[in-house]
Amino acid sequence: MNIETKWLQDFLILSETKNFSLAAQLRFVTQPAFSRRIQALEKSLGCKLIDRRTNPLSLTKEGIAFQPTAQSVLHLLNNSAEKLRATSYAQELKIAATHTLALGVFPKILKTLKRQLPNVSAELQIADADDCTKLLKSNNCDYLLAFHDEELLSEGYERFELGAVKLLPVALSSQINTWQTATKVPYLAYQASIFLGRTVDNALDQQTKSRLDKVASSSMADSLKTMVMQGLGMAWLPEFAIEKELQDEKLSIITGFDAINNLSVSLYRIPSSDHTKSIYWQGITQALENDDLN
Repeated sequence: MNIETKWLQDFLILSETKNFSLAAQLRFVTQPAFSRRIQALEKSLGCKLIDRRTNPLSLTKEGIAFQPTAQSVLHLLNNSAEKLRATSYAQELKIAATHTLALGVFPKILKTLKRQLPNVSAELQIADADDCTKLLKSNNCDYLLAFHDEELLSEGYERFELGAVKLLPVALSSQINTWQTATKVPYLAYQASIFLGRTVDNALDQQTKSRLDKVASSSMADSLKTMVMQGLGMAWLPEFAIEKELQDEKLSIITGFDAINNLSVSLYRIPSSDHTKSIYWQGITQALENDDLN
C-alpha cells in the first residue's frame, strides 16, 4: 500500500469543508488535481471514503472509520518532524540523482531542508539513471532522486512524490517562425539509453518523428539547453530548467509539437527498521510536503 501524507491532509480538509472546490482552494491545487488525489487515496485503501451523491458531501461509513486514523498518522508525522528539528544530531544524507534532476530539482530540495531541518546536510552523487538506481540498491546512497520508476516500486522501495514536471518543445525565439512551418526541424535529442530519451521517444507519434532531423544527442538536459540557446535546434526541455528563458522570451514553445506532461519526480529509499533513519525520512518528507518543483 502506497499512501502519501498529502492525500491524508486532503481527505481531512474535505471531511471538514464537505466541498471539493473549497477544499481544493485551501490545499492550493486545482479541483481536478484534488479530486484525483482523493480518488488515489480511495483506490489505495480499496474503498470509497466520500459519498458524492449527498449535498453537501458526506463521509461513507468507511470514511468515518478512517478519519481518526488519518488524524493519528499526521499527528505522529508532525511529532517526528518536530523531534527531528529539535535534535542536535547532525545527519549527512547521500542523495543520488541524474544530471537533469541534480541541476534542476536538488537545489530546491536542499533549500527547503536547510530552512526547516538545519542539522541535515546532503552529499549529492551524480550519475546516469541506471547507475543511480544501482547506488540505491547497493546501499551506497540513502535516497534516490529520480523520475517515476515502476521497478523500484515493485521491489518494495519507499517513495515520496515531490511533484510532476513537464517537458516543453522549445527553440530559440528568433527561429520559431521558420521552424514551425518547416518540413524538417533540426532536433536535439536525449540519448536513447536514458530515461528521458525513452520517455520522449515513446511520447512522439510517427508523424512528429518524421518532421525531426536529429543533429545531436546528449545525456544531459542542460547540454541540450545550451545547444538550443545557440540556435542549433529544438528540444524537449524540463519546464523548471527554462523558466527564466521563457519569461525573457529568449526561448519559445514551438506550436505543432505537444508538451510531455506529468513526469513524476520522487525520492526513493530502501525500507529500514533503523529508528533514526525512519525519523529522518518522516521529517524530511514532511518538510518537503508542500515543496514546488516549478
